[in-house]
Amino acid sequence: MKMTRTKRLWIILLILVMWALGLYFNSIDAEKKSSHKHDATKTVTKSQTTKTADNGTITKQTITNDDTEEEEEIERSYYDTIEDAVKGSNFAIDEEEGVSYTNKKVIKEKVLILESETDALLFFIGNQLEGKDYSDALVVYKFKVKQEGNQTKYSTPTNATQVAAGSEKRGYERRGSKYEIQTCLNLYNAYQSFNLYPETTQLQWGMSYDKNAPNLTINGEHPTKVIPIELDGDDCYFWYYEDLKYDSSKKVKISFKKTK
Repeated sequence: MKMTRTKRLWIILLILVMWALGLYFNSIDAEKKSSHKHDATKTVTKSQTTKTADNGTITKQTITNDDTEEEEEIERSYYDTIEDAVKGSNFAIDEEEGVSYTNKKVIKEKVLILESETDALLFFIGNQLEGKDYSDALVVYKFKVKQEGNQTKYSTPTNATQVAAGSEKRGYERRGSKYEIQTCLNLYNAYQSFNLYPETTQLQWGMSYDKNAPNLTINGEHPTKVIPIELDGDDCYFWYYEDLKYDSSKKVKISFKKTK
């Protein structure tokens, strides 16, 4: 059966459209790669600090891209202590609730602090929703840090996440301890947003209600540290790996057996 002239024209048109789309998406991909490389070359060219009324300081930094003349100004408040920096959190307010799920003013218990020359991570137990829900949540805050003489100063939190104790416990009770660990690996730091050295390491962290959590191994590796905590009156364990190479597409071996 011969192909009609109209069909041939439609096929040619379709091929041209697909070719044009291919060129378009390739250009977007190239632009993203260029933008990523472009971001990596940003440097601070000017910095100005002023005092605030709440015992903090506001630093205005001019960030210049090395390969262009474009500039952007970032304004951050810095505090003498990490506790004051937490109180200075100013994440967006949820319009329906009227409060923020990530703004925490009360640290019930500090669990872990990790620091580098430029950033800091604070893991702490806080209220799930301050002003409305005082049940426990494991909260993670990320800060910028800078040195002024011998004093380390912490910025207003730049990123945050939390895990509600109630939902974590329900997941453990319904699906078991191995499922709980798998969920932590898949969800809590999947994009390595909370990592001081994302270019070279994979920071993994989570919780476990299993009483044998101190014996936890993932792919045969013990956590860097396992810390006993209490969430809503229940015994729990916070664990973290400074560098655990984890691939969600591959089967992971999780064990709670005591090793020699």
